[in-house]
Amino acid sequence: MGKSQIKLPEPSLEHLKRLTDDTGIFEHAKFTTPLRREGYTTDDNARALIVTAKYYTRYHKIEALRLLDKYFAFVLHSHNDDGTVINFMDFDRRWMTRGPANDAFGRVLWAFGEILARPPARTYVPIAKEPFDISVPLIEKQSIRGMAYSILGLTGYLRQIPEADDLRERMKQTADVMASHYEENSRPDWSWFEDILIYDNAMLPYALFTAAKVLDNKKYLDIAKKTCDFLLVNTFTGNPFDASEKGHFSFVGCQGWFPRGCKKAQFDQQPLEVAGTVMMLKAAYQATADKRYLKLQRKAFDWFLGDNDVGIPLYDKKSKGCSDGLGTGGVSANEGAESTVSFLLSLLTMAQDKSR
Repeated sequence: MGKSQIKLPEPSLEHLKRLTDDTGIFEHAKFTTPLRREGYTTDDNARALIVTAKYYTRYHKIEALRLLDKYFAFVLHSHNDDGTVINFMDFDRRWMTRGPANDAFGRVLWAFGEILARPPARTYVPIAKEPFDISVPLIEKQSIRGMAYSILGLTGYLRQIPEADDLRERMKQTADVMASHYEENSRPDWSWFEDILIYDNAMLPYALFTAAKVLDNKKYLDIAKKTCDFLLVNTFTGNPFDASEKGHFSFVGCQGWFPRGCKKAQFDQQPLEVAGTVMMLKAAYQATADKRYLKLQRKAFDWFLGDNDVGIPLYDKKSKGCSDGLGTGGVSANEGAESTVSFLLSLLTMAQDKSR
């Protein structure tokens, strides 16, 4: 598994700005043009907030701060007095009740945690802390992915307020629930938290790698490594741990997923799988010092650049956006919020790696 010959692109906010108006980031686009009739989601605005917070921390550009403030205002507006969040808003700025918020809750806490960990100014801290504190008791009611995102949010909170022992205990309780999911569902040939691989899979081991580091817990680290390696074996076309063997990432497709005992769906593959994998592999390297994880991290990112099942890049050099997915016929021509935010989150994670 040799060194990538493809140069990393420079992180650009150009398409993010194109997708964003005074309210927030639009969910969908037709090619590169925002689809106003589809409105906005808290999910996308929370992830855009995470990206712009990371970008501003690294580059300190005013354009990033202006976007950050828009996404921050949207996410704050989505937060209810009881700690829940609303996910869908139409173009007329009316909240919609279609479907539960699901993952949006955890991603909101992750976004608040990112602001708390590295606030652009001290005034941001109490603004993010207040809704976070209100939502904390609801973490235990979330799905396993909502719990994983919440652990990342708790990590940011504790970075800002390390003496918050009650939140440290909340992280332990949440990680324990994730560990119990693994113990209930894993088998000798299936080292996973559920009996199916679906979407945003890598965020689960990534969250446990993070909890293991914060809490100095070997059990979480063992589970994180086992599930990380299991996911790699099932999403990399070669032997992920043979440095001499070639291969590329082929993520679990959304047209059927990958139930235990069945064949993995090949398409459609989504960019958010890359973002989670890139972050997971960075955490795996930091936990183990195994450089094979770093090589695999770059291989995962190169999925965006054409090292994938159809050999076509999803990253658009002209628009600085990212195609929505990889299908049997090639790549989607549309460049919406989730895909572009996933690309930027992956790229910023790579750029932060000083060992590269």
